[in-house]
Amino acid sequence: MISKIIQKKKDLAHKLKMHIRKKAINQFEDKLLLLQKKKTDYTKDELESHVAKEESEIIKSYKNKSIAALLALLGINIF
Repeated sequence: MISKIIQKKKDLAHKLKMHIRKKAINQFEDKLLLLQKKKTDYTKDELESHVAKEESEIIKSYKNKSIAALLALLGINIF
């Protein structure tokens, strides 16, 4: 029973990481379009670092949204 719960937790964490990764890649590709550049203009390491930056921005925005939702749930208005 406990092993099933632990496995579900790992699966959910993996799904979330994959979702964030895909979203970060899409956002970076959008930025490339705005900059009129191609993926081939960057090395693999540079691409990885740019995607990692996008991932951290996405995680930061998720945290901010979850805090705002929690405050709204508690009836605290910060806006």
